[in-house]
Amino acid sequence: MFRIRLGIIFVIAGVLAGAQLASANASHLQAQREAFRLALAKAELGDWDRVRPHLDLLSDYPLRPDLTAAWLRRKLGPDTDAEVERFLGRYPGLGFSADLRYQWALSLARRAQWQAFLEVYESRYQDGSDTRLHCYAVIGEIALGRAEGIAEQARTLWLSAFSQPKECDPVFDYLQDNGLLTPDLRRQRISLALERGQIPLARYLAKPLAEADRSRIDRWVQMRSDPSGQLSEPGRFRDTGTDRALIGYGFGRLARRDPPAARELWQRYSGFGIGAAEQTRIERDIALAHARRFLPGARSLIEDQARVDADPIVAQWRVRLALRDQDWPATGKALDSLAAEESERSVWTYWRARAKDGAGDRETASRLFRELAKERDYYGFLAADRIGSEYRFNHRPATPDEAMIASLDTRPDVIRTRELFMTGLYGRGRSEWQAMLKKLPPEQRAQASILAHRWGWHSRAIATASGNGLIDDLDLRFPTPWQTTFDQRSRQSSLEPSFAYGIARSESLFMPDVASGAGAIGLMQLMPATGKQTARQAGIRYRGRQTLMDPETNIALGTHYLGRMLERFDGNPVLATAAYNAGPNRVSSWLPTDNKLPADVWVDSVPFRETRKYIRRVLTSDTVFDWRSDGEHRKLSERMPPVRPGMDTGG
Repeated sequence: MFRIRLGIIFVIAGVLAGAQLASANASHLQAQREAFRLALAKAELGDWDRVRPHLDLLSDYPLRPDLTAAWLRRKLGPDTDAEVERFLGRYPGLGFSADLRYQWALSLARRAQWQAFLEVYESRYQDGSDTRLHCYAVIGEIALGRAEGIAEQARTLWLSAFSQPKECDPVFDYLQDNGLLTPDLRRQRISLALERGQIPLARYLAKPLAEADRSRIDRWVQMRSDPSGQLSEPGRFRDTGTDRALIGYGFGRLARRDPPAARELWQRYSGFGIGAAEQTRIERDIALAHARRFLPGARSLIEDQARVDADPIVAQWRVRLALRDQDWPATGKALDSLAAEESERSVWTYWRARAKDGAGDRETASRLFRELAKERDYYGFLAADRIGSEYRFNHRPATPDEAMIASLDTRPDVIRTRELFMTGLYGRGRSEWQAMLKKLPPEQRAQASILAHRWGWHSRAIATASGNGLIDDLDLRFPTPWQTTFDQRSRQSSLEPSFAYGIARSESLFMPDVASGAGAIGLMQLMPATGKQTARQAGIRYRGRQTLMDPETNIALGTHYLGRMLERFDGNPVLATAAYNAGPNRVSSWLPTDNKLPADVWVDSVPFRETRKYIRRVLTSDTVFDWRSDGEHRKLSERMPPVRPGMDTGG
């Protein structure tokens, strides 16, 4: 008995010792992360003296090399070229190395170190899209006497519709000095600039040309500002390629600005000699502009266009206009005209079922709805509601392979991505995560998504699970981070938390640092102006970008704004979702003017493709999050009340 008790004591002691060791290791790692953040800020300023006190603690830290990369990037010049080259040779795949390599290439070019620059350029950037580097490469080849192909490369760089960076000026000087910058080459670029609305560039390019060329630009300026006035007098145009291009440009602008005026004026140009392809393009623009604004006569215009134009967008809008009128026989006929591959998409299967149902063919409609209802998506949920069936969430949790996960967790590249995430270097972490995944077989990539989920790196867990066979693990793909904040802030704004989660997942995949091309920032992707205004209304201190990058504050602002949109549009989640994406004024302009519309009809007749997809994605996510919260869910159709005229209360 004594021996048994002694054995138990030893086991307990061993467990406690292991726990203490794990705790000590965790504390040490946390101290390293904090030291790295401090040291990185100093390295990026080039202040190595203030980095040095942290180096002992960071000697074995996985991100230690990144401090050197950050410091070298700040100290680029002849004194560090050799050190940069050695560093890049030793650490070619680091996220910091990519930045360092790019800045070093620019530094070499600015210092006219052409041989070294071209070696870096040809190995890394030759097939890329960086115009500055391409221009530097041409300059370097000229300087080194490499004449072959230079003229063609220079012409390619010249023929841009937009102003090129100043680094390209010597390339264009080369064209000029060698008699290669001909008037025709200038005119080609002027045409490109005019077509893209780059009027100042076109004027600049035309300075050395004759008065006739400068007058041509004046005509384009007049057409750009007043297409209706210019096109109202066909007699001012000649039957030349230049004037036909100007007419086509003018009708494109007028169709977007005033579709009925474009339709009326176009009748005057029937005998002008415009080619068949250009005629079709102009008429398509006019018809689609009517359709997207739901203007009188839009359906007949689209029907006429569809008879002579195989453009798939025309065919789709033929369906949308028919279903917006709830003309089910015409909807079915329009659906039959879609290309075979397009017709098989779930959106059109759903509308085929709705059209059959509307035309009284309940048996076919029910069969199509049953097929759709097998899927966990927007149309699957709506179809299930139509036939009164249960939703197929098809949740299948992934089975963790603990041995494989433990092995992954010791890989140096996996450890690096974890530390980049844990220290807030999310963007670099995502880049290195993608590079790491390419080295793994599929079964390890699937387990890597589970590992990322355990770290709390939800964007990588979602993306990796979706692409590696774990699409049905809803714990991985629909996580609920910052749950307390989402719950509290949603309730304060009279929202269901699942709705706010649906917005956040659709906007950012829960990436707190992400910024869109349009400038929206953070988890719930708020524009700075919207964030500032919302902060003032919500009584939240606003400190610019850093406010929007803070997850807790971003959630507070995002839910408050979403709540305002819901209130403005009479409590309709569909319209609030659309407004969050496209802006409330646009949504107001899309409301029906006379009769109410079923919400599913309204969603799929929204003019913007991006917004249609966004609404469907958010409502699907909302439904899944709702089910995940307690195993119950509201019907999707119950959260999609009809869309009526005048639903914008002007909040």
